[in-house]
Amino acid sequence: MLKCQKIFKLNKIILVLMIIFFTAAPIQAQTEKEIEFWTINLKNSYQNYFLNKISQYEADNPEIKIIWEDISFSSINQQLRYRIAEGNVPEVVNLSPQLMASLLKAELLFPISSLDKNYSSSYYPLLWENGSYQEQYYAFPWYLSSKLMVFNQEIFKIAGHNPAEIPETKTELFNLAEKITEKTGVYGLMPQIKIQHEFLEAGIDLFKVEAGQTKAAFNNQKAVEIIKNYQKLAAEGVIPADSLSAGFNIALERYQNNDLAILFTAPQFLSQIESESVYLNDVTALAAVPTAAEGVINAALMNLVIPKGADHKSEAADFAHFITSAEAQQEFSQLASVLPSAVIEESAEFETEEIIFRKKAEESLSSSAQKILRKQLPRYQDLTLVHPRADQLIKIMEEQFARAFAGKITAEAALNIMEEKWNQILAEVD
Repeated sequence: MLKCQKIFKLNKIILVLMIIFFTAAPIQAQTEKEIEFWTINLKNSYQNYFLNKISQYEADNPEIKIIWEDISFSSINQQLRYRIAEGNVPEVVNLSPQLMASLLKAELLFPISSLDKNYSSSYYPLLWENGSYQEQYYAFPWYLSSKLMVFNQEIFKIAGHNPAEIPETKTELFNLAEKITEKTGVYGLMPQIKIQHEFLEAGIDLFKVEAGQTKAAFNNQKAVEIIKNYQKLAAEGVIPADSLSAGFNIALERYQNNDLAILFTAPQFLSQIESESVYLNDVTALAAVPTAAEGVINAALMNLVIPKGADHKSEAADFAHFITSAEAQQEFSQLASVLPSAVIEESAEFETEEIIFRKKAEESLSSSAQKILRKQLPRYQDLTLVHPRADQLIKIMEEQFARAFAGKITAEAALNIMEEKWNQILAEVD
């Protein structure tokens, strides 16, 4: 009898344990939905920001566990492809448009537009469009950076131009640069010319489809005029002859030595101008980059994407939307001195400023720069050429434009060669 009682008690214990196990199993399963999140070169400087955001998200979504990995820019593409081939992919990955290109062509990314959610309303339209490919959307736009126009007010005055009259278009910019060089002998400007960007800013399509075949679409009169304008400025000495090869450091040095009137720069280099001399700091003013007719300003954008093989696509999209939300981006943009892709309700200080700024005596160049850059947010677009053979296509453009810029061939000849070589490569891809 005693033995039966012991067996009964043992069975009862086993039954209770089984009930606990099976009732707890669903809860345990809910907490094991892991989202692996990759960023690029951000952990050293912004670890606390991301850990706080992850903790906040996990607290609001207890069924989700975020696994954060920070990868170097040079290795992220290789590591991601290795994980895709292995069948064990991260759910949310930080990629530039350039890194996305080959993955899109290989259909390795998940179209977030296939989810029944209105994510697009959170972002500036041109930046959201950057994530489109074949009528689907694959990216949450995140943070970005761009350039602004830095100019020497004293040189403007010597040339007989009022520094308060800021050029807003490329035509006005080129006319002013010619006037400066003619009146002062100083180089008017030294842009870092990317001819494919020049075409896109002017509203010129790079590709077209004819009878199912992708072909070059940029060989037109508008493109001819763009190249001719740069040929003219180079021939007149308005733009230095070494502009295509010298690089930004030479342009900055010329500006610091008062040999260049207008400089295009990212804001992080303004400290070098401020520290060069009291005189240069005092005469330097800032403005938005003059644009072509379309009004687009090139920006370097970072995105968050979801690989096609991700296990938890919907949850991954929600987390990516959280990290790129207006609230999260406002905090991150101030912390990292980058620009947000999300539409943020600005303070009255930004609302009342004019579109074009001059540096106020009481504020630093960096402070003025942030106001200028943020005011232009609706006009920014990443003009990276998204194509699996982009490097080859860009090289062709750069080589032929360099020949035209140096006066070795005509603008028309340069475009004809570009078109012919592009079509050969595009035929191989299709």
